[in-house]
Amino acid sequence: MNTELHEKAVKGRNIRIEGMELFHDFGGRRPAFFAMNFASRLSGSLVDAGEGYVMTKNERGYQLILMNCTTINPYFSVKDAFLSKLNEEVYVCIDGIEEGEYQIRKHTFDQEHGALYAKWNLLNSRHGLDEEMIDAINRESYPSLEVFDEVIQGTWSFYSYLTMNAIHFFDIRKAVQPIL
Repeated sequence: MNTELHEKAVKGRNIRIEGMELFHDFGGRRPAFFAMNFASRLSGSLVDAGEGYVMTKNERGYQLILMNCTTINPYFSVKDAFLSKLNEEVYVCIDGIEEGEYQIRKHTFDQEHGALYAKWNLLNSRHGLDEEMIDAINRESYPSLEVFDEVIQGTWSFYSYLTMNAIHFFDIRKAVQPIL
């Protein structure tokens, strides 16, 4: 369901802000879309889970999701000083990973990488949005991707800085040696 359909269903009355629509007006993807996308990409057997994280093991290696889930009144969401207190730096230390070389793909979804409203606010003006601006917002509102190599010898540790409601999805793939 998208926001536009939701608004039509309630005949123009204000919709509840905590809706789980997957799409915003004009086809933009909402946070629930990306959260469900990450969840659908998890595969293999559960290694560990707790508040703010899930880790699985599969035939390619491991997957780790880190989350900083926060519920706040959206009217406070424009107060940067208030929001910065909701960010957290997490120290991750994982024991028991099979030794070897890994290619790590880190997908980041947060206010800067994937959220519509940051882009919406940058391109909006008092004269409103047009089709070109909306297309740019939808095109640029995706999680980021970083790729790096890591040699793991039993333990892997790192820091991850999660802003409010951020999701970091790590796909930790055992490196495949090229065939010569």
